[in-house]
Parts: sequence; structure tokens; C-alpha cells
Amino acid sequence: MVSDTKDPPPNFPPRALIVGNFCHDILVRDAHVVTESLGGAASFISTVFEGLSVTYLTVSKVGEDFAYSTNQSPIVVGNSKTTTFRAFFDSSIACDGHGDRILKRVSACAPILPSDLPDFRFEFGMAVGVGGEVLPETLERMIEICDVVFVDIQSLIRVFDEIDGTVQHVNLKDSGFFHLLPRIGLLKASAEEAPFMDVGEVKKLCPVVVTNGNEGCKLYSNGGVLQIAPFTATQLDPTGAGDSFLGGFAAGFTAGLAVPDAALLGNLFGSLTVAQIGLPHFESRILQRIKDEVDRRKLQFIDSLAPGENELIHRMPEGHEQFQKSLGTVRSECQSNLPASHRAVEQVNGLT
Repeated sequence: MVSDTKDPPPNFPPRALIVGNFCHDILVRDAHVVTESLGGAASFISTVFEGLSVTYLTVSKVGEDFAYSTNQSPIVVGNSKTTTFRAFFDSSIACDGHGDRILKRVSACAPILPSDLPDFRFEFGMAVGVGGEVLPETLERMIEICDVVFVDIQSLIRVFDEIDGTVQHVNLKDSGFFHLLPRIGLLKASAEEAPFMDVGEVKKLCPVVVTNGNEGCKLYSNGGVLQIAPFTATQLDPTGAGDSFLGGFAAGFTAGLAVPDAALLGNLFGSLTVAQIGLPHFESRILQRIKDEVDRRKLQFIDSLAPGENELIHRMPEGHEQFQKSLGTVRSECQSNLPASHRAVEQVNGLT
């Protein structure tokens, strides 16, 4: 039995559609449970959207054991468990990203079907499944009802060991989603996931962004490759950093930022996320500073466009370095407000 208890969004119609199940995340370091928290890409992205005042609707399924409250109620599936992940970290392995993590899916809720999606139209969509819940036909339906869809490759290529649920990957060409790539707005992958696709081939079908730990991220398109700088952070928990990146990127791009500037905003939110354990909390003062910088940068970008110039072109826009410095200042202000123990060892954020 499925019970749809979703509340109507407060600002209707919402701009964004987020599709992906909420999860229970259990973080285990050196055989000890560090924390249990609300997880799933949808939870991290919705947190970013709320911080940036982006109206959205979430379509997510959970079991009757779902343990957390969310701003928008998920679809509760009777006689089912909530998707649950255990992330095992080994402190003896030095790593900026997720190379020291073994991720296992303990339980899985039902997939999200095309019929679960609303019938009205959205400015943009986020296909961000984590446990295999986004089906090819569901992504196709998202493409039909959204002006543009941003996709996390983990929604497409994750598979799970039949015995212990360890997360594994299939090649993107074998995922059942490859034929939809020419119809999506952007595909995001981590450096660990990128080997499961031919980036040179995929970038001809859709823009690709690959997040890569201490090297920031790279933007790939038919026009070439751009390197976007990271922001330094004290990494406490890399879980959800890539989700926050994608949320920041999508919010920035749809607000009018150039693609490289939007990626920079994504890097910022990724760095803010890794500095906290579990679902991040963003200070209202810091969020307002970020929104002010985005508004200022958006006006600069619009004024700098030549007549007929396409904002989707992957080139470094004039003033990008200054925007990076401005966001870096905000990031530093946020870092200075953290407890001293959190600032003890600085390392570059790892995004996945």
C-alpha cells in the first residue's frame, strides 16, 4: 500500500522538481557508529534550495520506519523499509574524497514511477536517486515536464551486491539511460564515477561536470574543458558534498549565472557541507551574503554578454576570478565561526 502524504508546496507553482528517495544514513568510522542522520541526495539539495530561496517540490518514497521530519512529506510505502545506507570509513587511509569509504545499501524502498510525478510544469528538474529508485521511464517523464533536467550519474549507474549491498557501478552505456543523454541539461559525476563513462563521447551528447576533490571540478562540453577552483574546508564528513554541489550549481545557473560561475557556487556549497557531519546547516547570515554575491554577479554577467551570445557556452566569463574571491571571503567568514577543533587541520573539500 502506498500513502501519498505530500503537503502542497508553500509557493505554488514551485520552480524545481527534485526526484529521489530520502534515506537513513549511518556513518561508521573505524568500526564505531559516528552518527545516524537523514540522507539521500534529495535532502541535501532541498537544504541548499531552501537556503537560496528556490521553491521546489520533492517526490520521494520512504518506508513506514522513516525516522525524520522533512519540510515536504514523502510518499510512505506500506510494508516497506526506508532506503538505508551504511558508510564505512577507515581513518588510517588519507583521502580527500570518498576513496576511504565503503558504502553499503542495507535496505531499499520502492522505485519512483512516472505516475508518482505531478502533472504540472517545472522550470528545472533534479534526477538524484541514490538507491536505484529513478527508472529510465521516470527520467523520461521528468524531461517531458521540466524545461531542463540536471542528472547525477549515481542515479543511473549504481548497482548493489546481492549479498551485502555494497555499492557498485555499471558502465553508463549499459545502464538503460544512455539514450536519454541528448535530452538532459547536464550530467554530474564524481572522479570515482567518471571512469564508468566515456567523457569524450558523453560531452558530445550533453554537458558534463566531474567533481574531483582537491582539484575542484571540471566542466566538459563540445567547446572544450574548463577547470573550476575548489574552496578549502576542514573535512569532517564528505557525505552529500556532491549533492550540495549539484544543488548550488543548478540554483546558480537557473538564476542566471554563467556555467563556470554556477560551478563555483556549487563548489562553495560542497565545501560548506564537508565541514559538517550529516545534513548541513547553513547560517542565515552566510546565506544572505551568498545571495547578495550571486545577485551582484548575475547583473555583471548579463551586462557583459554580447548581443546574441549564448550563456551556455563553456568559457571563463570576465570577472570569474573576482567572483571566486568574493565567495572565498564568505567561505572564510563561515570557517572562522566554527569551533577551533573543526579548524585544526585544513584540507581541500572532496566532492562526490
